[in-house]
Amino acid sequence: MPPRIGRPKYDEFRANEVGEVPREIRGLVDNERIHEKEPGQPGRPPCKRRDIIKCLLLIEFMNCVAQKSWSLLNIFKDTLGLEKVSRPRTLYQYRADPGITATLQRLQKTAAWDLWMKERTAAIDPTGNPLAKGKMWRADRADPKKYREYDKAHYIVGVKSLVIPYTKVTRGTWHEAPFFEEFLAETVPGSNIERVATDPAFVSVRNYEVAHEYGVTPYIKPKDNAVFRPHPANAYEAHVLFATRFPDRWKSVYRWRVKAECAIHSKKAAFGDVIRGRLRSSRRNQEICRDIVHNIRMSIMDRYGG
Repeated sequence: MPPRIGRPKYDEFRANEVGEVPREIRGLVDNERIHEKEPGQPGRPPCKRRDIIKCLLLIEFMNCVAQKSWSLLNIFKDTLGLEKVSRPRTLYQYRADPGITATLQRLQKTAAWDLWMKERTAAIDPTGNPLAKGKMWRADRADPKKYREYDKAHYIVGVKSLVIPYTKVTRGTWHEAPFFEEFLAETVPGSNIERVATDPAFVSVRNYEVAHEYGVTPYIKPKDNAVFRPHPANAYEAHVLFATRFPDRWKSVYRWRVKAECAIHSKKAAFGDVIRGRLRSSRRNQEICRDIVHNIRMSIMDRYGG
């Protein structure tokens, strides 16, 4: 669920977000450094890359497919500050371009950073994005063979603001544990994060050591067969000892891990969970666009609740 701001304020936010989110998209993209072709260079792009990104973000916010976006984008042309409305074919081509992924990731971090700086605890959790309607990750979790029909999005989430500063999109069969260090490297430096809560999928001696290298305390739920040792020899054994001997203190932080699932539910309720695209790069960029708009919505909601 989104941050609790009270029903009257939440209703006010929902009534005004259609007008506020496009303005926030324009301000976010206009303030970002985006390389554009200079006049006279070979090639003539149909639209500026900056305008393309604004269009991609808006259609994800409106949960509109690119094929039917022409009229919608014309309505918001002045609000977004577009010089030219992109044709659906152009949107498809640019969304599938791996070259804009890094730009989208910078925008995602920028959209989340103000609220991320207020966080002390982060949570990491993955979810599955089906490639066709009628599929549910939760229903197919018992059958690993069906993971091939999904993309897997891994998130690091601020537990109070529910912002998502970094997302890793992989195939549905990939495990999340190897990306623990990548999440910390992308989000912890320069922030105030002190604790990271995750489920048992991230249990490994290396992940505990990496967390300490970045100056954060890992609250990773030990596996059911974990054995605590009174004289721990490494960071993993030390945290197993702490979780088993002081369960109340350990659970007081680990309970915040559920906020990662709240952020996932809030995002999917707003934009849906089906990711369509023939190319994996297209599906990855579409997921990041949704996370950017989710961060914008959480920032606006925080202002209404402030």
